[in-house]
Amino acid sequence: MTRNNNKNYALVVFPSPPDKAFIYQVPEKLKDTIKAGQIVSVPFAKRTLTGLVIELLRETDIKPVKNIIHINDPEPALSNELLKLSKWIAEYYVSGLGETIKSTIPPGILNKNTLYVKTTVDKLPEDLSGSDTKILNEIKRKRKVSVVNLEKTFPEINVRRILSALEKSGIVQTQYMASGKPVSIKTEKIVHLNTDINESELESLLKNSPAQAQIVSILKNNNNSTARKNLPATAQTLNRLLQKGIIRFKENEIYRVNSDRIFNETEENYILTDEQALASQKIESSLNSRKFKIFLLYGVTGSGKTIVYMQAIKQVMKAGKSALVLIPEISLTPQAVSRYKAVFGDKVAVLHSRMSPGERFDTWRRIRKGELDIVLGPRSAVFAPLKNLGLIIVDEEHDSSFKQTDPAPRYNARDVAVMRGKLNNAVVILGSATPSFESLYNGLNGKYEILKLEKRVEKTPLPAVVLVDQKKFASDKETRIISPLLREKIEHRLKLNQQVILLQNRRGYSPFLMCSECGHIERCKNCDITLTFHKSTSTVECHYCGYKQPAPDTCPKCGNASFSYSGAGTEQIEEELQKLFPDVRTLRMDFDTTRRKNAYSKIIRDFMNHKADILLGTQMVAKGHDFPKVSLVGIISADTGLHFPDFRAGEKTFQLLAQAAGRAGRRNTQGEVIIQTMTPEHPVLSFVLTHNFDKFYKWDIRNRQGLNYPPFGRIILINFSGIKQQEVLSAAEFLKKFLAREKGITILGPALSPISRIKNRYRFQIIIKSSKKTDPSGNKIRRLVKYALHNYYSKNKFHNVRVAVNVDPINML
Repeated sequence: MTRNNNKNYALVVFPSPPDKAFIYQVPEKLKDTIKAGQIVSVPFAKRTLTGLVIELLRETDIKPVKNIIHINDPEPALSNELLKLSKWIAEYYVSGLGETIKSTIPPGILNKNTLYVKTTVDKLPEDLSGSDTKILNEIKRKRKVSVVNLEKTFPEINVRRILSALEKSGIVQTQYMASGKPVSIKTEKIVHLNTDINESELESLLKNSPAQAQIVSILKNNNNSTARKNLPATAQTLNRLLQKGIIRFKENEIYRVNSDRIFNETEENYILTDEQALASQKIESSLNSRKFKIFLLYGVTGSGKTIVYMQAIKQVMKAGKSALVLIPEISLTPQAVSRYKAVFGDKVAVLHSRMSPGERFDTWRRIRKGELDIVLGPRSAVFAPLKNLGLIIVDEEHDSSFKQTDPAPRYNARDVAVMRGKLNNAVVILGSATPSFESLYNGLNGKYEILKLEKRVEKTPLPAVVLVDQKKFASDKETRIISPLLREKIEHRLKLNQQVILLQNRRGYSPFLMCSECGHIERCKNCDITLTFHKSTSTVECHYCGYKQPAPDTCPKCGNASFSYSGAGTEQIEEELQKLFPDVRTLRMDFDTTRRKNAYSKIIRDFMNHKADILLGTQMVAKGHDFPKVSLVGIISADTGLHFPDFRAGEKTFQLLAQAAGRAGRRNTQGEVIIQTMTPEHPVLSFVLTHNFDKFYKWDIRNRQGLNYPPFGRIILINFSGIKQQEVLSAAEFLKKFLAREKGITILGPALSPISRIKNRYRFQIIIKSSKKTDPSGNKIRRLVKYALHNYYSKNKFHNVRVAVNVDPINML
């Protein structure tokens, strides 16, 4: 057999530091089976690590190199296409290839390795420093502890530097160990009846064995085989049947399936509107040409964008190709699954982070095998291992949840989807009623083709929008949360047996508790943020670090027992609704009520089946849902995000309000939207009143052009964090000095981040901007940042300061 000389060496990366590729020799026995994209086990220093092969080499100048130990899975975890995509993500988003690849593979497959430390001496030396002694006493107390936990326990100490010195002295020993439970294939034992035995011989073998005869009878009644768990037999009985040759065992794989489907829908026979038909024809033409093309499906809420998506999927399925559908929220998954499965049956796969590791692993493997041709899910589903990909759909493409914030890579799934479409010569459809400014700008400038749906299905008019000046009611306890007009409208719709959605994009009971006497406000001990009051648990909690404590009975500053609530969260609004409408059924959907697996599915199912009259929630309730009986949407406070220090604040507010408004008035029902605000004169709200996103875009885009904000420029946000405030600021200033040498870019900062401390770490940030005229692709500032971090900043003294690079940030906080 001829050996492949191109497979002598392999480049391997790891899901955790060190963040670079290492060369290993491919043993002779593995040369015929090794492939790029496979997971392998390799020696690294004193331990064995799990890594991924990113490239095979014929030769190397590096000598000597260690051998790969074994291949963990004969099938590549990443196809060549997904490897290329991962490399692009690492390059574009200035992240490590190892951490990027870790994001593309379901958890538990590419195991993370955690560094542990233990002492090697019984008695500690007497000449140790105070910091050395603290660390060693903690190690001895726990016998073995992870370095990460030591760093959390002693944030003021450079733990790794001390451990390095102690290890050289032989006082401690470090070891990498696999952390997290690996996922594996689930099987069940099947018992088969041996049909080669004739009846008389079988009768003889079972003579005087009624228990064995019973098992044989059950097997005969079940087509000669059944699962072991279905047999009322002891292990001893089955072993005797096995020894006699009457039965045999076989292990069958069981697929763990997520039950996200709300209810069984049947496919509706849609008659396409003229707008839908024209859009479908243009998409079909591009699918037939098998060339990369991007469409912006710009359709008002309720215009039937999903119908256009399904027509495109039908077309791509006829051609024997697969399709990927991205949706912004996990809460949308159940309803979307129901609709798509009604049309495409069991060819639809679902992938999202709320699935168990086993469910994700099984679904991922079935997709990789080609058993499932349509994948539906939020952000991480963009990495689904689909073969022969012909169509990618990004629904609600403007939504900020498509952007990964932490950890790295901080990618935008919409933009990754576009690149994946390019790598596959696939058609990409970006759909929205309120497109991102970047996508609309690309459409207006010919980079994307705009397909407009300007009319709602069944010609239902867009809902009438009314602004309520909530300043008039701010001092009245009975109307400060729900205005008289909103209350009146709710009562009217409930009398008609219709449903209502109420949006308040803030969870908890109140953003903070304030002492009525001295004005003291409870703040998080770890973050520069107030603690949110949760009445249901009688706690005050930080929504950034998770810290919580019992709500105080008296003010810790002055002893006063009276508190006032400033602002209202979903909990307080739910309480108010119970007072105003005691007989009305209300459901609340926010992070607190959807923590449990499939909790959001139950809430949506119950509301869809009219087991509740009012659905109250955060932005989860505003996106993409289709509830036929909803005729009224109330926005409790339109000002929540309107005044953030973010150049996208107006855009995000318009999008959220427009999406929420779009839930009202479907299936020939005229809808209404009541928007409560403290700033009714704000220009953004005037555009919301008329549903005119085009005019809003033209108004707001002018403000960005002169400042080179997207879509006219590129932005990189670099965040610095650490325990010592001055050290963090010095690190930011140090990097800025290097970056400022480059001409043609603008650097803002360093400045304290809007939230200046999170998890006891002070935060500073710098913003780097470049114009599209001088840096159209953003390569200039990305390469500059990458070079500065790897060749300049990494060699400095700021070892305790973490740096997070966010390319094309969506959130400036």
